[in-house]
Amino acid sequence: MEVPLNHHFVSQCHLKEFFNEEEGQIYLHDKQLNNYYQRSGTKRIFSEKDLNTRLFGNKIDRHSMELELQVLFEDDFAKHLAAVKQFHQDHQAIEKVYEDMNYLALMALVGEYRNPAYKSGLDRTLDTLKIQVTNSNEPDPRLKYQNTKGYLDVGHILLKDMDPITFAIVSIKSNDHFILPDTSGFLARQNLYIGHVMQFGLPISNKLFLLGRSTRMGKYPTTLVTIEDDDSEMVFRINSDLVNYAYKTVACNDKAFLQKTINKMRQVRFIGQYFQEYSIGKPNPQ
Repeated sequence: MEVPLNHHFVSQCHLKEFFNEEEGQIYLHDKQLNNYYQRSGTKRIFSEKDLNTRLFGNKIDRHSMELELQVLFEDDFAKHLAAVKQFHQDHQAIEKVYEDMNYLALMALVGEYRNPAYKSGLDRTLDTLKIQVTNSNEPDPRLKYQNTKGYLDVGHILLKDMDPITFAIVSIKSNDHFILPDTSGFLARQNLYIGHVMQFGLPISNKLFLLGRSTRMGKYPTTLVTIEDDDSEMVFRINSDLVNYAYKTVACNDKAFLQKTINKMRQVRFIGQYFQEYSIGKPNPQ
């Protein structure tokens, strides 16, 4: 079997939920260049050559980290998404979909670790420490990134640390849309960039957003929200978090909505700020 060299840092199964089938386009915004553009497919966006390549012994391994992503959430993404949609519609018992939401949680928890900018920063830090402590040689030149930890390890460590997770689901029934960042979602840690992950936010589709909270934040009930009005403030604040958390690029199903959101963020000076949506639902009384 031919092993792909083009590795996605946002899964194609995820990207396709933000692809506009009627227009045959997905709309993107480059934050660094302040540039809007569009693509007619998802194969070459949010991807990079040999992103998930690592060493196995002394051999180049282009397959195992891709396989980990398939096992974690890609192969059954459609099933998990359908289960969450159904749960929001009929309010069935949370126990029936809790496992599906945990699998989707893994997509959010490893999202930043998949991003090339994060990988580069991590490698620089590890290389500096390695040279200082061990006086060892430079990293293997055959690799673009060291990829010292696999996605299975990272995902399950973070999931276990957050467990048990309580969830909030926001469903849009209006002309608003959720925006997809190049980190898949956002993480809110205990002390901004470090410490325990307190919550994650994941737009699992153009119209559906999943918020997961650690019980360190309090005991929240499962919360279901339906947005029926256009220009929702809640959607805007969620999208602001998602846009701000992205390293470089965000994607959307709707060109005009994407531009309107970015413009509004500039007008109200939300660019570069994190609002971390704690306000979805209220914790149970102690």
